[in-house]
Amino acid sequence: MGTFKKILWGILFLGALFIAFMMFGSYGDGYRAGALTKVATNGVLFKTNEGELYVGTVINNEEGDPEAGGVINNIWYFSIRRDEVLMKQLQDALLNGHRVKLHYHKKYWRLFWVGDSKYIVDGVEILPPLPPAK
Repeated sequence: MGTFKKILWGILFLGALFIAFMMFGSYGDGYRAGALTKVATNGVLFKTNEGELYVGTVINNEEGDPEAGGVINNIWYFSIRRDEVLMKQLQDALLNGHRVKLHYHKKYWRLFWVGDSKYIVDGVEILPPLPPAK
């Protein structure tokens, strides 16, 4: 029975180590910039903060063909770290129509108690308005 207990404790320890790595480890980080379209709190048992960022991409019209250029619409879905100050900054940027630069960490897996996305935003910078188009 002593060997069985050692194996069981070993499995439990490795499981706890794996869960801790999934919660605190990330395999990437970076920045995304655009205009916020949504900041919300979701969930029944586990409340998570979620957001959407509009990241429009402009295609150059190099040949002078009016059909060649344009804008590709892209929405980036992300979760927000549990931080009241960060949520307030994001809500203010959304309500005032500011462009933002978001810093994020990408997790290995989506953890339901952390958020609906593998991308966890932990920082925000308000960007100056774009100059008017010519």
